[in-house]
This record gives sequence, C-alpha cells and structure tokens, in this order.
Amino acid sequence: MKKRFGYILLLMIPIIFTTGATFAAKGVGVTASAAVLMDYTTGEILFQKNANVRLFPASTTKILTAIIAIERGKLNQEMVTSQKASKTDGSSIWLSAGETHTLEDLLYGILLNSGNDASVTVAENLAGSESNFAGWMNEKAKELGANDSHFVNCNGLPERNHYTTAHDLAVITCYALHNSLFEEIVKTKKKIISWPGHKNDRIMYNHNKLLWRYEYADGVKTGFTNQAGHCLVSSATKGNHRLIVVVLHSKNEYIDSTALFNYGFSHFQLYTVSSPTKELGTVNVAQGVKQQVSVSTIHPVNLVIPKGAESKLKIDLNLPSSVQAPVHKAQSVGELKVQLNGELLEKCPVVTIAPVQRKGLWQRIWEWFTGLLK
Repeated sequence: MKKRFGYILLLMIPIIFTTGATFAAKGVGVTASAAVLMDYTTGEILFQKNANVRLFPASTTKILTAIIAIERGKLNQEMVTSQKASKTDGSSIWLSAGETHTLEDLLYGILLNSGNDASVTVAENLAGSESNFAGWMNEKAKELGANDSHFVNCNGLPERNHYTTAHDLAVITCYALHNSLFEEIVKTKKKIISWPGHKNDRIMYNHNKLLWRYEYADGVKTGFTNQAGHCLVSSATKGNHRLIVVVLHSKNEYIDSTALFNYGFSHFQLYTVSSPTKELGTVNVAQGVKQQVSVSTIHPVNLVIPKGAESKLKIDLNLPSSVQAPVHKAQSVGELKVQLNGELLEKCPVVTIAPVQRKGLWQRIWEWFTGLLK
C-alpha cells in the first residue's frame, strides 16, 4: 500500500518552449544575426534567434581554449612563448619570443586582453602544437554536445572550417562557468602581470565593457573580426538567478545583451522544487533500529518559471507506507513527479537520506515475546 503526498504550485511552462516567438512578437529587438538566452542552472533556452546557424565566433573561441587549458594544465606551469606565437596576428598581450609566464597569468591574458599570442603559447606548451590543441577543442565540444562546432585554431582568427553556433557557445560557456577559476577570471576587470625587459608591468583590462555597464554582469568574453562582426558571450546574476547570453554578428552587442538579460530577469525566475539536502518526508521502517527514515530527491529539481507563477505547478510525492530494514543510504523508495495540466514536466527518484540498520535477533525475539503478553 502506498501513501501519496501531493501539493500544488503553479507554473506556466509552455511559454518557456515558445519564448523565442513570444519575445519577437513583443517587438524586443535584437540586431545580432544569432542569439541565445540560456538559464545557467537548468540549461533551459529562454530565447533563441538562428541559434543553430554556423557562424565565425572570433575571440569567443577562447572560452573553450581557456577551460581546456585549466583542465589539462597546471596553473604554476611555466610556458615559453615561441617565435610563431609572438607573431600571431590580431589582439595581443605583446609577448616576445622566449618570454616565460605561468599558465595562470596567460589565462588572464587570454580572457581579459584577448591575447592571440597568449592563446597560441598555451596551446603549443600543452599540446605540442596549435593543431593538436584544436583537436582537443573539437573533442571537448563533442563531449559537451556542441555538435555544430568545429575549431581549427585556439584564438578565433577566421578560417573557413572554424565555426560554431550561438547555442553551442552557450553550452560551452555554461560548462566553463562551473569551473571556479574560469568564473573568477572572466569577472576580473583588471590584472597586472610581469613584463620582462620593460620598466613597467603589463596592465590588462577586461575587454568586456558589460562588466562596467550592467550591474549584474559577471563575465565572460568578447570577440570581433571583420568576418564574425561584433560578438559577445556574457553572464549576469541577479539574486539566485544566473543567465547566459550569446550574441553573434551584432550591430551593438552590449545593447542586445542587456536587452536579453533584462527580458530574462523580468519574465522568469529560478524555482527550486527539491534538492538532495532538503527533506521531502519520511517513510516508516519495518524491523529497523529507527522507526522512520528521511527521504529526498536523488538530484536537484530546478525549474525556470515565469515570475509569480508558482501556484499552478502540481507536484506529487509518491512513497510506500513502509520499507523493510536494513535500509541503505540513497536507496530508491519512491518518485517525485512534476506536472502541468496533465503533462509530465519532471520525474525524479526519491531516495533515503541515511541508512537504517535492521534490529538484532534478540531484540526482535524480545519484541515478539512482549507483544504476545499485551
């Protein structure tokens, strides 16, 4: 026999799946050729425009370059700039051939000052060559599900077979932002590193002007080439809600990005249904040293919902009336279902939070005997 716990909260989920059309219909303009608004926590796409069209990414490429370098390298690793790296075209932190820096300093040069020379230096020192490093980039992209991307270099200089999409960049960025070092670097406005042979140190300012112009902004990377146009991948956090915006080939990347953030924050909220640390209820334990065991979901259940719409979401917690001891930690005992108008939105196993030992033989015999005397 099962006992059923139910409570109702309200959610207007269909708008999440039609956000792009709704946004366009309201006349909120985005000049970018492609754009995406993604919720950081859930990965939900709240707005998209030509999200899967392959375009040149320019220096937003360096988001993937940096996270791979963080994962494969050691921050204190000394890296030597080659003649080839020092002569890389485009934006630079003015590295000279033979100059040595730690990986950590070069990461700031890559993500703040968009140094193409720093990117090639890191790629060559970690992978042996830029082409080998590009192979790592393509492997990582596929691993993350960025299936419409292909990378030829580590800095985003235009090449025919070097492309990505707004959707893929959002996926890559969402992954990268879960790394604490990457997250710290991309929100840094100013960094000073050594400049051997010069009187003064290098002072690097973050190219992402949104960090100064938008109060909730906290990253991540700009990009520009004549072929790619103005590109910006950005992150902003308001309260507990974090959003990611990608705009590619934009006439004004900062206005576009701000408009999308404002839209996201004004229309949606992050609603936490459950987390593994939040007790949802208890289940009786037969023959256990404890009479009950607490239960929760096996993973967090988060939903992006329209502002103020919680009261229409139906959540059902299905649990048995009891379980037999011994009970193991994280043992599956039930199920949490989230529905809207009969449509299943989320289904998650419910598990025990702690183990419960079975009563010893003599204790069970004693309880049986005393029960006969009652």
